[in-house]
Amino acid sequence: MKFTNLFNSKNQGLLGAVLSSLLVGAVAFPIAGVAQNTPTKQNELQAQAQPMPLPRNVLDPVAYVRPGNEPVAVEIINGTNTWVTYQAIGETDERTLGGGDEAMLMDLQIPLTVTFVRSDGGLIHAEPEIIAPGEIRIYLNEAYNLDSDIGNMRIDTNGSMYLY
Repeated sequence: MKFTNLFNSKNQGLLGAVLSSLLVGAVAFPIAGVAQNTPTKQNELQAQAQPMPLPRNVLDPVAYVRPGNEPVAVEIINGTNTWVTYQAIGETDERTLGGGDEAMLMDLQIPLTVTFVRSDGGLIHAEPEIIAPGEIRIYLNEAYNLDSDIGNMRIDTNGSMYLY
């Protein structure tokens, strides 16, 4: 069969098969090249050796409370118009607080993490106030952008308080 015979109307199926196989081959080669660019064992070990920094390594403390064995009290004031679920991790179960309501958590040990989540899935902003040594007031309000969305309060063993 001559090359010019490939283009006549009788061999359209043969021509289509040849051209489609070329197209598939052209697409497969770049994919194979990308697949060969997988991380090596050494790259994986380097990634494992550099853990992601914890928030306390990245953020500056927003306040300080008295460190030590003394318990702390946290007052939560919900200034949103919706229910907020909060929890002192390892100290309390999840609890809910209605819009405009207040709650007091007593005898909490540091290190301490308290989480806040709006029931409607909206953004929340937590603003702390140190009332007295070992007493913290947290104002919860609606946040209007992701930069001001703060749903966690952390107090480290040294008394540094972080919001994130």
